[in-house]
Amino acid sequence: MVENNNRYRPGINRRRVLQGLTAAGVIGAAGCLDSEETDETGDTYTIADGTDAESMNFIQVSDDNTNNRLALVMDSAYTVTTDDQIFPLWMDVEDTGDAQVYVATLRDNLQWGGDYGQMTASDWVYMIQEIHQGEDNWALSEAAGNWAGTHVEETGELEFQIELESPNADWPFEPDLWGSYCMPQGLLEPYVDEQDGEGLDQDQEVQELAYGGNLGPYTFERWDRDSEFVAVKNDEYYMNELDADDFPDYISDEQVEAWQNAPTFEEFSYQAIDEDSTRMNALGQGEIEETNIPSTRVEQFEGRPDIDVMEVPYPYLTIMAYNQRMNGWEELRTREVRQALSMAIDKVEISENILRGYAEVAHTFQPQWSEWYDESEVTEFGEGDSYDPDAARDLLEENLSSEYGYDSDGTLLGPDGEQVTLTMVYSRGTETTATTAEFMGDELGELGIEVEFDSVTFDQMIPNYVQNSWQGDEDDQPWTGGPNNDGPRDNSASAEDWDLMYGINFNTYPRTPAATDAFWSEQAPTNYFGYVPDADMDSLFSTVRTSADRQEREETLAEIFGILSEDQPVNFVAMSDDIIGYQGYVDGPEEEFGQAWDRHTWAFDEA
Repeated sequence: MVENNNRYRPGINRRRVLQGLTAAGVIGAAGCLDSEETDETGDTYTIADGTDAESMNFIQVSDDNTNNRLALVMDSAYTVTTDDQIFPLWMDVEDTGDAQVYVATLRDNLQWGGDYGQMTASDWVYMIQEIHQGEDNWALSEAAGNWAGTHVEETGELEFQIELESPNADWPFEPDLWGSYCMPQGLLEPYVDEQDGEGLDQDQEVQELAYGGNLGPYTFERWDRDSEFVAVKNDEYYMNELDADDFPDYISDEQVEAWQNAPTFEEFSYQAIDEDSTRMNALGQGEIEETNIPSTRVEQFEGRPDIDVMEVPYPYLTIMAYNQRMNGWEELRTREVRQALSMAIDKVEISENILRGYAEVAHTFQPQWSEWYDESEVTEFGEGDSYDPDAARDLLEENLSSEYGYDSDGTLLGPDGEQVTLTMVYSRGTETTATTAEFMGDELGELGIEVEFDSVTFDQMIPNYVQNSWQGDEDDQPWTGGPNNDGPRDNSASAEDWDLMYGINFNTYPRTPAATDAFWSEQAPTNYFGYVPDADMDSLFSTVRTSADRQEREETLAEIFGILSEDQPVNFVAMSDDIIGYQGYVDGPEEEFGQAWDRHTWAFDEA
């Protein structure tokens, strides 16, 4: 183990970090009410999830579980519809014509809670400049890398301008402003003056979202850590005051009316329940409205008239990470060693049997249904002829350091003469995650490697295994990509040692695949596993961002995804649909990518 010094400076890449991550097997849902307090089809909407949020301080935490809860109380800047249209929430954003300068315009009826008054452009510019672009990233902003090198300027009381370093027509669809939150300038100022990130994190108004005002459909009621998050209907919700002309032309009159009358529930509750069986029983007994269903449990609900089971296309890819940092197995820094391990794991068995056919084998960092996927550039491991334990053993033996070798029993021995033992950490909460991790361990056992397991909750995995910190003298640190990539791999490590990691899914951003640069360069903010590519990935991603030639972009992305498939910085295991169970009386969900953009207009069927 190593000490975590919790000191980070701005990264060089412009991405939100943990928004690209989610726990495997629980990719779309989050919490619910205790069954004793639930009213079936009453006025409460309840969702069950396998793990809780870590904090309500979105500056330092931006994982899906946190965002799901925040979105009840605060709408965020804007969202994107299933038809890839920008839907303004707090603001609209427009390209001035060159794809480099964008103008954000706030609605005029947004009010903070407490005595903070109206939300203005000044709040946003202050937030970006003093928090996300603050000196030495004193506030530990997860979005610091997003805003590095971007110039923002207040151009009116309700208008500000964003100037990018280079043209990027996809920028509104990248996780910089899309889905982002803000705090009132008056709340932030005392902490900015003192550069007191810890004090800001502990502020009661921050953790209880007291500044929410009329900015979301619900107001914060209570949060029982590791258990229940409850919000109640906000009678001052700004959407209720809007006229039809305030909505985009592309949405229907029915949708306009639904937003004007949102939300339809008096209370919305999230509860963290880490056992699959408990969540499934709650769904089956009508105690909750929604939860993710593990593929092994789908048959339990198929054919039931009272439960709708939906397969929703989802952009998250399940990976097994190889720790190439100082506290991982050093041999994982060799590409051919990673290839050998990936070659020895049968991904078809995982997708078809463990995941019951509700997943597709993956080989690189895009779903096969993405328009940017080019099969001709992809190198496969773990499927068909590319699943070959014997060839994997040969490849491993040829590329390990000379101190390693096999004994007569086929056991892989290390420099100390003992069997090579690797530690795999995985997130608990779903049966399929544990089963898959154990299966992969057994597969690696065929290579003569022993695998030991650490099972932790997702909210423990992030601070203890994903986040890492610089271990040397601070003055000697050449760069940092943020809390998940705090410097070169030779001198940066997580608090807990690990070699392999399973149970985290990565967002492949099929709408804007250039946003995947958050993972795949040495200094990328989500490169917690210490990947150092031989290729100049920064240059390739820059070409994708700046080129106006679609063919050039397609060819460059194909090259990027081809490099990743060959390098195997992680084992690209599977792309799964999000399998969600809803009570039959829930009106709103659809089997479409991005279907929850209008969640706050969903209702209970009156029939």
